[in-house]
Amino acid sequence: MMQAPPSPRSARPPGEAATSPGFATQLRDLRATLRLVWLSSPGHTSALLALSLLSAFLPAATLWATKLLIDAVGLATTGQLAAAGGYAHLVTLLALQVGVGALGSVLGSFQNTSRELLGDSLQYTITVQILNKAVNLEVEKFEDAETYDALQNAYREVGVRPLGVLTQLIALVQAVITLVSIGALMARLGPLVLPLVMVASIPGVIIQSRFGAENYRMLRRRTEEARIQNYLGSVLTSDSLVKEVRLFHFEPYLIGRWQEYYRKFRAQLVPLVQRRNAWSLGASLLSAVLVGAATLSVLSRAAKGQITVGDFSLFALGISQVQGQFSNLLTGVSGIYQNLLYIRNLFEFLELPARDLDAGSTWEGPIETIEFQDVSFRYPLTTRDVLKGVNFTVRRGQALALVGENGAGKTTIVKLLTRLFEPSGGRILLNGLDASQFSARSVQQEMSIIFQDFGQYQMTVRENVALSAAQPPEPHSSETQGAEAQGSEVARAGAQAGADEFIASLPSGYDTMLGRMFSGGRQLSGGQWQRLALARLYYRRASVLVFDEPTAALDATAEYDTISRLRAQAGERITVIISHRFSTVRLADQIVVLDGGRITESGSHAELVALDGRYAALYRLQASGYTDEETAAAPA
Repeated sequence: MMQAPPSPRSARPPGEAATSPGFATQLRDLRATLRLVWLSSPGHTSALLALSLLSAFLPAATLWATKLLIDAVGLATTGQLAAAGGYAHLVTLLALQVGVGALGSVLGSFQNTSRELLGDSLQYTITVQILNKAVNLEVEKFEDAETYDALQNAYREVGVRPLGVLTQLIALVQAVITLVSIGALMARLGPLVLPLVMVASIPGVIIQSRFGAENYRMLRRRTEEARIQNYLGSVLTSDSLVKEVRLFHFEPYLIGRWQEYYRKFRAQLVPLVQRRNAWSLGASLLSAVLVGAATLSVLSRAAKGQITVGDFSLFALGISQVQGQFSNLLTGVSGIYQNLLYIRNLFEFLELPARDLDAGSTWEGPIETIEFQDVSFRYPLTTRDVLKGVNFTVRRGQALALVGENGAGKTTIVKLLTRLFEPSGGRILLNGLDASQFSARSVQQEMSIIFQDFGQYQMTVRENVALSAAQPPEPHSSETQGAEAQGSEVARAGAQAGADEFIASLPSGYDTMLGRMFSGGRQLSGGQWQRLALARLYYRRASVLVFDEPTAALDATAEYDTISRLRAQAGERITVIISHRFSTVRLADQIVVLDGGRITESGSHAELVALDGRYAALYRLQASGYTDEETAAAPA
């Protein structure tokens, strides 16, 4: 199978991924994020906004109620409470304080409920957008490492970042309201008190903002390294690779590489943490000095009898409120900035150019002929053609085989034929019409394929077969093993692929869960999985059948059986075969030999053997390895 070319990373200058977006981009991202939040759940968004605004007035109300209660207690201790209303006055003030606290609890409970439900709706909305984007990306994008980086970064930001932007924006408004209301209460304690307490919060916020941005850039720079490290860990814990890993004993090598990537990360993390904590310590000391100066100012007024005990309690309790709210004000701005940096990862993925698979006219009816006219193909941002000047025609009822060494271009032709790729040059004609004028999705409905790296889906047998249909049956439909299933489409496809015998031996037949990912799953052999992939191909009643190494995982007897079935099923359809086994290739009406992306020979098996060129040499080389029994078993 042809290997994908190296990812064209040179197209992006080093370090560009870690560059912060400009103000205009962040403003656009902010609008897009808020719109995304609103569309995910207008009701919960509105409720969260309203509840948050009401909660913004509660800190000042709590401080004022506490001040009044403390002043009343002070009067009681000096015997002056009777003049102020007596014990009933204390009870009233206590009820006021308790009532404000209870209101805060009620509002907080509703806020948490709205925030949690909004977060869930938002995660669903964004995940659907990511999945829809992924299914519409061109296939070659998935052969590019940068696409995986973008997808990983996007998924990482699904959970909290967009909701974090809204939460911090609300916190900004709350902080302004709370600061204004508390500031009005504390202004009577002296003109310097509030400014000193607020300024004491600034150093810590600056440090947090600065090192938050540095942390983002560090994580962004090591996205690829983190992906490699995760892959190495997955190899060590993979059920499908554990036998080979243990047999060749390369666990130490994998662990060593994993640790090497960790050490690189640690080398960046340690100085960052040390510098952040050192600066944070300095900021804390400066903050303590400023708060001490503000307290000294209040104590000076207390010594002169200018404030009450309740006023001092308002100051003492208000310090943390003012610092907290002022920090919220400053960190809200920096927090929104940092969250938008991470959300840019999401938008970068969603902004990747996608292909509209439904664009164009709708193809109707079977495909009678396929013609490649001077077709060339090269991967984006590369300069080498992996196919060049390819010409051939295959008609209904014919089988075309593609032969060549790995990297010759065979699988690329299949991807072009099935509209997974589009030609860089030349045309592909279907029934004499340019395929590009029809939607890729409608053309693909007339094609069914088994790739060499076919899917092994951790689902039921029935689902594994029926996934090739536009609407597969439910996992536990009325189709079951036995006589009832014999007439079903799924059972028909299973029988055509020669999979019905081993399916009948499974505990629940077609409803048996496969793989080891889920409880009760059964693992199949490579040949059994391949037969299921063939059944999936046969389940779709397509006019073009494509086989990419259809017998690679089969033994000689199973290969002969599969080839016989393939011949019988091809019928009046177009069949395209990629295979390294000439016992399979020989059945084709036309054989195309590829070398370096060009056609070097074409014709029937007999014609190419008579030509005594590259095909004949490869055929004789492989035939010399057959035993007499294998030669006798091979189809004529």
